[in-house]
Amino acid sequence: MSERLVMAAVHWFLVLLFAVPAFAQVQGYDDEGTAPLSGLTAEELAAEPPASAIAPVKAADATDLRIEVLAEIGYVDEQGRYVVDLLQQDFAYLAVRVETAQGQPVVDAAPAFSIEGTSLLLEPHEVSPRATTDEDGVVEFAVVGGQMGLDRVEVKVGEASTELLVNVISLQAAGFPMPPVVEGGLSWQDLMQARIRYEEMMLVADFPEAVAERTGQTVKLSGFMMPLEPDLKQFRFLLTSNPPSCFFHVPGGPAGAVEVLANEGIEVSWNPVVLEGRFEPQRQSEIGVVYRLLDARLVTP
Repeated sequence: MSERLVMAAVHWFLVLLFAVPAFAQVQGYDDEGTAPLSGLTAEELAAEPPASAIAPVKAADATDLRIEVLAEIGYVDEQGRYVVDLLQQDFAYLAVRVETAQGQPVVDAAPAFSIEGTSLLLEPHEVSPRATTDEDGVVEFAVVGGQMGLDRVEVKVGEASTELLVNVISLQAAGFPMPPVVEGGLSWQDLMQARIRYEEMMLVADFPEAVAERTGQTVKLSGFMMPLEPDLKQFRFLLTSNPPSCFFHVPGGPAGAVEVLANEGIEVSWNPVVLEGRFEPQRQSEIGVVYRLLDARLVTP
């Protein structure tokens, strides 16, 4: 990619970086503390939202349940099946809503999840501090794309059930370049087998033996750069299992990205790269990823 395109990407990163706090400031007051910048009066800003017309019900008291899948990337195919398209090794945040036939949200329901296929299912406690449905009847879960194919996820609460299909698409089929295979290097397949859970808003990870035994070793790993700094040369960035498409979404999730620290800096590239550095899994993490590569440098496969 040309330097002009790289700098354009960095420019839009800065726009997003500064747009979020600027948007939040719009909800405050001006410098003199008199006129609300949002255009609302103090009374309007202080007003509580109207109560929901339909009160939630506890799971223990709920009957005649129904389950709805929630996904921004979901759609209904020609056969009436609910489908989510997902790249191999990518990470999809999903959710289900549990409610009664009368539309009452069901609180504290604990759905049972199962999957058929090669994709990895992450249950609610692995993606959120909450493992049961909230006051809106919603609980989150996730799927990490496996091998190319059609996988099936089933969700049950008591006698109620629903399902969705995960249409896994390979990078090659989607037109993306494939990261080179590094002999003896770390594989994303192993890295993404880590089991993640939330404890007091912190990620806690349990690593498979193939990953844990590489702690402190100099390793090689191929993947895609996700810049974290507004410069052409990056001293701190993420290496991800899939091409990044959004600065607010880490491809592959907490175990599908590695925080990279490079003393000499590495120039941004939108093509796959191979890095070498000291590997340090993070059993506890507050930054959203559980792997770190220190003293990293660019190498050939």
